[in-house]
Amino acid sequence: MYYSGHPYHLYVPPSHLEDIKEKIIIMNLMTTKETERLTEILTHQIVIFGATGDLCRRKLIPALFKLHEKELLPSNLVIVGTSRREHSKESWIETLGDYPEEFLHRLDWVSTDLENPETLQHLPDADDTTYFLSVPPERYESAIVNLKQGGLLDDPETSRVVVEKPFGHDYESAGHLQSVVERHLREKQIYRIDHYLGKDTVNNILATRFSNTLLEPLWNRQYIEEIQIFASETIGCEGRAQYYDHAGAVRDMLQNHVLQVLALIAMEAPCKMNARELRREKTKVLAATRLGTNIILGQYDGYRNEEGVDPQSSTPTYFAGSLFVDNWRWQGIPFNVLTGKKLPYQCVEVVIKMKAPPQQLFEGHEYNDRIVMRLQPNPHFDIRIDIKSPGLNDNVETATLTHAYPQERAIDGYEKLLYDAINGDQSHFVHSEEVMESWRIVDDLLCTGDKCPIRTTPYLYRGGWGPEYKSQWITNWDYPS
Repeated sequence: MYYSGHPYHLYVPPSHLEDIKEKIIIMNLMTTKETERLTEILTHQIVIFGATGDLCRRKLIPALFKLHEKELLPSNLVIVGTSRREHSKESWIETLGDYPEEFLHRLDWVSTDLENPETLQHLPDADDTTYFLSVPPERYESAIVNLKQGGLLDDPETSRVVVEKPFGHDYESAGHLQSVVERHLREKQIYRIDHYLGKDTVNNILATRFSNTLLEPLWNRQYIEEIQIFASETIGCEGRAQYYDHAGAVRDMLQNHVLQVLALIAMEAPCKMNARELRREKTKVLAATRLGTNIILGQYDGYRNEEGVDPQSSTPTYFAGSLFVDNWRWQGIPFNVLTGKKLPYQCVEVVIKMKAPPQQLFEGHEYNDRIVMRLQPNPHFDIRIDIKSPGLNDNVETATLTHAYPQERAIDGYEKLLYDAINGDQSHFVHSEEVMESWRIVDDLLCTGDKCPIRTTPYLYRGGWGPEYKSQWITNWDYPS
């Protein structure tokens, strides 16, 4: 080493010289593989609370298995299942389905109770741990407090907590839960899942926008007339009535999934493709977003007869309305959203309607230039433009340029999100400020009673695209098909 231009030798006590020489000789004799194993983190683990639940069995374990198959998990990762139910490792594994023995060697089981901090000490020690809270949202607060008090979250570099949506059930409760997080964790330790952000097709929005100069110059109020976002389902509650009757279309879809899609469509380009900059730009867009005045809530006929639903329930199963982003790029351009259950077609789709040219030179044809992003099912990207019709006259017709997204190489959302969480990448997780802005946007829709600023009593609909006698006044919808 050098100090001020002169050699500066490190001092080593004579008593340690022999020990150092011996270690150097040992390291030289070791194979490269053994050296790598010596320097590898001793233990990686993901601990799944609520491991006997449906989410763990249907989504988490299959996603972790796919990562294992692709050799994308750390070689020393242990998957620890835990819950209040009494289980052995063998009895828990039997509930998960058929997996090869090589993968099952990664699995372990410990019985704990998140409400009892003493039982958390039974969890194995590790140098790096991801805690996945696959438990009801009302248990998030006590879980975070008890994990922290148990000393399991002290190192922000090697411990993190993953929580499912919803993060709170309105603006006030989300603020309270965030205050709990701030007292016990750093923001870099909390991973709020919105599984839409793990989907390849959703993340493709950014690649399509910011990797193509063909599109970005048109992506503003000068060339776009309106944007429509659809998130429609053909099914009803399907056994989820206990959850859905407290959530409805606003909490279940609009506040999280739909607003995240809107943010990706409307955000500015980040200066870097990392978690900090991506989340910063999304937060800025959501902070500028507000509800319009033409808002329609609906409830499908027969919802109150569903098992587990209050016979007097006013929970909306449908939302249609305009949102506006009050910034330089989007001022005055409506983002018209339609989401609901028991609709004719199931899909998630974004339709960007382009403005007509200033002068119509060709008569007899309705201007129909569109950019369409189908996110699911059968995802594809369409550009619809006018071309001349064959023949002697000057008629035009619509041509569609289509690219089908290669589904054979696509990955499941949980596969992506679990991989990112284990590796400490928050790029596809939701920041606290995004959560709060999202609840602010929909807050008026959660009001009940006669003193609400907008009507929140749902209109009844039976078939079709919701209460069309009301929603048709919002815009001329390009319904998916």
